[in-house]
Amino acid sequence: MSISSREDVEKQVNPSGSTLSFLHFSYQVDSAKGKKAGKLLVDDVSVTVRAGELLAIMGPSGAGKSTLLDLMAFRKTPLDGAVVSLNGESLNAKSMQHMSTFVEQEDALLGVLTVRESVSYALRLHLPLLSRREVAARVDRVLTALGLQSCSHQRIGTPISRGISGGQKRRVTAACAMVTFPRILLLDEVTSGLDSTSAREVMSAIRTLAVSEGMIVIATIHQPSLETLAQFTDILLLAQGQTCFSGKVGELEGFLERWGHPVGKFITPSDHAMNFLNEDFAEVTGRETRTDAAAFRQFYLSTNPPVPEIRDTGFKLEQARYADVEHGKAGGLGTLFWNTVVLSERTAVNYSRNLLAYGVRAGMYAGMGFMLATIWIRLGTDDSTINDRLSVHFYSVAFLAFMSVAGIPGFLEERAVYYRETKNGLYSTLPFVLSNTLVNMPFLFICTLLFTLICYWAIGLHGGAPAFFRFLAFLYLAILAAESQMIIVAALLPIFVAALAVGAFVNGFWMSVGGYFIKARSLPRFWYYSFHYMDYQRYAFELLTNSDLRGLNFKCTSPSVQGNDTCVCAYPSSTPETCTVSGADVLDYLDIGGISYGKWVGIVVGITIIYRVALYFALKIRSK
Repeated sequence: MSISSREDVEKQVNPSGSTLSFLHFSYQVDSAKGKKAGKLLVDDVSVTVRAGELLAIMGPSGAGKSTLLDLMAFRKTPLDGAVVSLNGESLNAKSMQHMSTFVEQEDALLGVLTVRESVSYALRLHLPLLSRREVAARVDRVLTALGLQSCSHQRIGTPISRGISGGQKRRVTAACAMVTFPRILLLDEVTSGLDSTSAREVMSAIRTLAVSEGMIVIATIHQPSLETLAQFTDILLLAQGQTCFSGKVGELEGFLERWGHPVGKFITPSDHAMNFLNEDFAEVTGRETRTDAAAFRQFYLSTNPPVPEIRDTGFKLEQARYADVEHGKAGGLGTLFWNTVVLSERTAVNYSRNLLAYGVRAGMYAGMGFMLATIWIRLGTDDSTINDRLSVHFYSVAFLAFMSVAGIPGFLEERAVYYRETKNGLYSTLPFVLSNTLVNMPFLFICTLLFTLICYWAIGLHGGAPAFFRFLAFLYLAILAAESQMIIVAALLPIFVAALAVGAFVNGFWMSVGGYFIKARSLPRFWYYSFHYMDYQRYAFELLTNSDLRGLNFKCTSPSVQGNDTCVCAYPSSTPETCTVSGADVLDYLDIGGISYGKWVGIVVGITIIYRVALYFALKIRSK
């Protein structure tokens, strides 16, 4: 579709003819020590874009393109004096998020999902009440426009499974944004990694959609071909954060000719302009690039009219808030419910396919179960095995909890997708935390069950179904708490090595104050009255130990030191005449015999809930 003028656009887009203006945008970073003033990354930039138009923001590296786009999306706060308005009515961060979608340079996607699934879930999160037929129709339209139909059933790809190409991932990221049909589409280097033909077709598809849906498109772009550049209606050239040209794409060539530097053959007008604006290689080439850039800007300022006042066209902001009444939207509670459902479905698919999420961990738990079963095999009921039983319970809690670090890589992938989608307003933090919790629970239970089935009977722990199911339940609660703790670390530290190190330290710390290596009563008072009571491993260990030892009697096998028939047991016995020591005697000696199953379970569940609430706030804090 050929768009040659502003009037042509107005005839083809929605009749609202909305106009989005960014006026007097400046942004400064803090200065280094010893300097009085910070550096201006964006310096008094103003631009206006109308519905159906595509604005290209160009400039050399470090010109402030991405910073300006972040300012437009309210992801950074400009200096005082900046104004953002839609048809004369001011916009804030909330209203901008409500009607815009931002496509970052990085492709944050779930690797085990197919292309179609990735785009479909994005649409279902935005419009949860759309029928499956409507979802399929819109997804097909966007995939066809972006040339993704041929790979629609291929998976994105993971570190252990090859998927689609890097250029195709770029287009999938764009498709996830475009499928929601936002009023404002902000693209940061959307054509990076694409060949010239793909870049042209992608921008052509975006232009067609922008015109048909009345979208406003603003994109940063590097070195577009002439055909790709022609898909844009407007262009903004930056250098050192300042405006060097702002106008129609077709006007740039005439501007350069009037300046006395006409565009030669085999070069695009934008590339020709970059020759004067890029100062990175001035010393290498010997050219006066700084002078060229300053002269470029000075000529533009001398010929460019002042920024026009924004005229109220009668189109009110309420009309732009189309999402409140758009077909497929739900109310507040309905949105929370359906977002949780859709996210739970997607998370379950991710976990069931992703070996890095639970496949590896299930193998690790099975391996540790086998190791315990073959090392602590058939302990029996001699008093010499009591400490071995205690070791089994400690090992089960502490080391299986430690293995929760295996969930960090999978969560970091989810976290990256979460930040991309929440910043674009697809859902809030609460449904993400709820869905993560709901889907984690059955997968962790399966892993715990696998471990318990392999080792419980082989070790010879307390017989009977009640004791077995108590062991399974208590161990499961401990691992659920450990998992909740570990993803808080991953939420705050999105670097795998750092999260792994901190997670290992935290688990080691809980082992130290739990009361196994050193009796709780022997702990220094500070550690005893503080972290010992916060330690979920301590409560889980005491639950497992009580479940196993209560009701058992152990035969004393130590020889008498008096040379008579008096037995000497490994632990003090309340019935020495029977030459046995009861499990209750051992529990009393360890000061853990008087615990209540219900109370201790409630404490572990409470700690897990606190961890999940902390995860919510950790994600909120990092997102800001």
